[in-house]
Amino acid sequence: MNRRLPPPRLRRLPRTLSPLHHETWGSYVYRLAAANRISHLELHEHVDNRHRLHPDPLALVDAISDLSGHPRDRLLKALPDLRTSTLAQGLPPACHLLDHGWRVQAACTLCLAAKGVFIRARHWVRTSTRLCLRHGRWTDTYHDQFDIRPLPEIIQAQHDHHRLARKHGWQTAVVAMRQADGWCWRWWDSRRFRKQRDRRLRHFIPPGAGTYREDPRLIASAYPDIVALGGLLASPELRSLPFTGSPQDFDRFIREVRARAAPGYRYEGAGVADPLVRWIEEERYYRTLPNHPFPMPNEPRTHNPEPLDQLTRRLNDLLAPDADDRGSCASCGTKLKVPRSNKLFCSDVCRSRNWRRQQNDRALRDTASRMQTRECPVCGVTWLAGLERRSDAIFCSGRCKQADHRRRSALYDR
Repeated sequence: MNRRLPPPRLRRLPRTLSPLHHETWGSYVYRLAAANRISHLELHEHVDNRHRLHPDPLALVDAISDLSGHPRDRLLKALPDLRTSTLAQGLPPACHLLDHGWRVQAACTLCLAAKGVFIRARHWVRTSTRLCLRHGRWTDTYHDQFDIRPLPEIIQAQHDHHRLARKHGWQTAVVAMRQADGWCWRWWDSRRFRKQRDRRLRHFIPPGAGTYREDPRLIASAYPDIVALGGLLASPELRSLPFTGSPQDFDRFIREVRARAAPGYRYEGAGVADPLVRWIEEERYYRTLPNHPFPMPNEPRTHNPEPLDQLTRRLNDLLAPDADDRGSCASCGTKLKVPRSNKLFCSDVCRSRNWRRQQNDRALRDTASRMQTRECPVCGVTWLAGLERRSDAIFCSGRCKQADHRRRSALYDR
């Protein structure tokens, strides 16, 4: 006679714990194992084995429910990563599946101690969460948590980050923060605009102590500047200021960059390796598709200026009577948005680039007029003084200079 077997079940652990709000199921199982003096690796392996009992495999939520003694509904409301599209149908709207706007972070140890939990736990938080606002502790990294209340600008940066995500959406906030993080670290690696960050860092690191790139104290010290710059990049209005063609808008954008993260920044003196210059060139390329008169951002860059005849030809085409009423930029050739007869460039970037071309052409013409040939006394290589090397250069390289020094030293030693 066939008899139906009872549904598979696990024995309840002697000591059970209540799950925390938005706790990960791995953290909850780890706390269950620690409370019952069991290795968490063995308990994890036992829970993950879905074919340990006959006749049907046991679901993960059912296994944890049997071990903890809590009903499935309570576990699904407290542990978001146990939910599936099928299990979330009977739950309230606040307990639906989490999207990519959530991530796992360590829970504040002081918040856990207030609930009688003295074991580290991890829970799901919004992507804009970096610290515990209740106790003023940095909880973003896997390292030990530390107090940031002596620096209220870091706490204010957390509020600004939350406001940024609510206003523009978490996707825009994540992209803007990632971009601002890259800009700031490239500036700081070149020892620029790091005065405010170093001032905050001195509150956490004693004099003479070292740090490293992933140090949570260094990340917390850099957080206010990154959030301030991320707010500039997340705003559609402020982000489009360098591309309106108005010098006033471009100056306003540079002033915002100076006030937020880079005091004293000068766009005219920055090179092609500067992150802001690189971003403006990339944005200008993609904003002018499909015409894209500018080079692609990943193309190799040449520092050779345009010859004078090409610049003259471009100006003649601009001033031709059959030209468009709007005119074209004398530097990049794009159509001007406003029909103004006294406007030759679309932005301050093109005006500065044209000025640098003229200065370079003038320097080349002046050098060619007084060109002289020099010869290296060691290897005999010739060059044009003032063009290929400095006008007062004697040797072609440092190697030849050292060789001449060794030769003269050997003669004096004799």
